[in-house]
Amino acid sequence: MLKCHQIVDQSSDYLEHDMSFRHRLQFRMHLLMCHNCRRFIRQFKAAIQMTKSLSKAAVSQAQLDVVRRRIEALDE
Repeated sequence: MLKCHQIVDQSSDYLEHDMSFRHRLQFRMHLLMCHNCRRFIRQFKAAIQMTKSLSKAAVSQAQLDVVRRRIEALDE
């Protein structure tokens, strides 16, 4: 079974559907059993969607960079 740190490391691949069926199944099994990882994936997905919506609005690249840096700082 995958460990929580592996879920975090591979979350982009999961959300972009960039993993094999078998690996995706293992990933989802972990999410079924781990509340913290489910919450992390939900928050990560929301952050991605927010960033995409900001890029569609009249927002400067500098403002987007600030948001991205803040999101990255949350992972540290």
